[in-house]
Amino acid sequence: MTATEVKSLLSHATNERGVAVFEPPSAFEEFYGRVRNLEDRILTDDQVRALPDGTGLWNATEWHIRGASAKRLRVALDERGKTLNILEVGCGNGWLSALLHRAGHTVVGIDAFTAELQQAARVFDGPLFARADLFRSPLPEGRFDVVLFAASFQYFPDAAATIDRSRELLAPQGRIHVLDTVLYPDAHEARSAMDRSDRYYNELGVPEMAGNYHAHTLSSLEKLGGMQVLSTPQKFSRLRTALGMPASPFTHIRFSR
Repeated sequence: MTATEVKSLLSHATNERGVAVFEPPSAFEEFYGRVRNLEDRILTDDQVRALPDGTGLWNATEWHIRGASAKRLRVALDERGKTLNILEVGCGNGWLSALLHRAGHTVVGIDAFTAELQQAARVFDGPLFARADLFRSPLPEGRFDVVLFAASFQYFPDAAATIDRSRELLAPQGRIHVLDTVLYPDAHEARSAMDRSDRYYNELGVPEMAGNYHAHTLSSLEKLGGMQVLSTPQKFSRLRTALGMPASPFTHIRFSR
């Protein structure tokens, strides 16, 4: 699928400030936007343009970790040895979509949060951005070499259905990447994480968001078949943190079609 073909597919949607609109605003968008503002995660255009360099941001350590994840992803994609058609699900402000576009790939980034999508379209040339839903929107099936979830898989309640739908979108030999999301070792740890999230969002003043956060286990994803672990949480994370060294809590996994 060429960039021209992608543009043709998106041309049937309404365009709002550079964003193709396939879905109306959602309740999730409202809650998510409130959380992003309260957490001071809405960045200026210049800050977005610099990502994943988060120097000077309150969560610079997090961006250091995500920068390392992006490098690992680039290496995994380079193994394919060609220009790839990539769908990033939950692209946010578009920094990773833009990074992959600069690496020579054709990238479509979808999200539910209009403000950041419009910022992405304003800041970055190349990727195509759309307010779209993975399940409902008319995304082309069998055409993407990569379906990517970076810090977004936790917003999908049904992991199996999400992977199944992503596989429908993959071209032959396509791959799904899930990274920058915590995948828990067992159901007990996942329930504990859900309880922590419930308390956190209630204390933040956006209790509705708790129902939109979902903790998934690595074992439940393994049962779906075709999964490979590319990176696991770093060992001795408490010691690394105490020494001022970034310690990633994330697992990076890849699924075959």
